[in-house]
Amino acid sequence: MGGSIKEWLIALLVTVAVAFGIYWFAVRDDVKQDVPEPVPETAPETQPKVDLDEPEDEPVIPPAPEPTEPEDPPRQLPALNDSDSEARKDIISLSSDGALAKWIVPDEVVRKWVAAVNTATKGDLMHKNRPFKNVDGKLAVKELEIKDDGQKVYVLSQENYQRYDQPVRLFAMVDTDTAVDLYQFWYPCLKQAYGELGLKNKNFHAALLAAIDQALAAPEIEGPIKLVRPTVYYKFEDEKLEKMPGLHKLMIRIGPDNAARVKEKLRELKSALQSMPSEQ
Repeated sequence: MGGSIKEWLIALLVTVAVAFGIYWFAVRDDVKQDVPEPVPETAPETQPKVDLDEPEDEPVIPPAPEPTEPEDPPRQLPALNDSDSEARKDIISLSSDGALAKWIVPDEVVRKWVAAVNTATKGDLMHKNRPFKNVDGKLAVKELEIKDDGQKVYVLSQENYQRYDQPVRLFAMVDTDTAVDLYQFWYPCLKQAYGELGLKNKNFHAALLAAIDQALAAPEIEGPIKLVRPTVYYKFEDEKLEKMPGLHKLMIRIGPDNAARVKEKLRELKSALQSMPSEQ
């Protein structure tokens, strides 16, 4: 019996040990399944390496705007009594090479031009106090024939027409828009000077257009222009021509080609001036 009990106890201990072992490993397996496997640590993100020896790119700075020049203040019209220098300068500026300086008088410029325009409205010419200088030389003629009474007949020569070539060329080359702009700028002075003449009609703009019409009305003569010289001065042999107003005679004396150029420019100026109010 003793041996049997001892064997039984050993068997019981073995059984308990086996059961305990099975339980232990079962629990270890359960724990192992519930606990997540450790996640390998990821390496921290590496920052880009900065090379301290290389300078960073400098920010692009837009160029500063170029300073704008201040606009010139509006030009002030001088008083009539103080206008000679500026008025003459403006007239001369109408020729690109300043060649008009040879022809424009330096004193009482505005008043003399106004007086010349007023005289031209009647077809006449001013013989004194002109705003421009006379052409050089004397009237160039050629002897044509001797009449029965012994009186010599002359004709205007081509050389005479050429005396007027330069002033006519300068006049024809004047820029019309510039001339009209200057006319508008100076109009208050022109109007004032015209008023000083004591005329009932003080509309200088209308007077200027009338003077242009007088020049355009000069006849165009075909053939040689015959002259006689009964005294010191030459006269037209044709009495009708001799009785014409002085402005018309001048248009004949400068020659048909020059007269055509002058008229062409006058028509251009008249067209531009007519678009302006009659009185400003």
